Amino acid sequence: MSNRNDIKDVQAWLVDACGALGLRIESADSDFFEAGGTSITAVKLLSRVEGHFGEDALTPEALFEQSRLSDIASHIVKHGETRAS
Repeated sequence: MSNRNDIKDVQAWLVDACGALGLRIESADSDFFEAGGTSITAVKLLSRVEGHFGEDALTPEALFEQSRLSDIASHIVKHGETRAS
């Protein structure tokens, strides 16, 4: 389980989650959309984030405004909740 309070854990989780969606992610500095993310993969990522970190962890607006994974991770740390998975 990744620790929602540890930014590095959240970044690693996001890199893995995006890779599982077929995106070309090199690091937490990668941009979700530049790596091949689309509106469909955004919905899939939002669903995964909600299931892992809670429904308020990441909104569609936040994903579109902050599409770099490191920024998304910071948002999750601020707004998510810890969940076992």
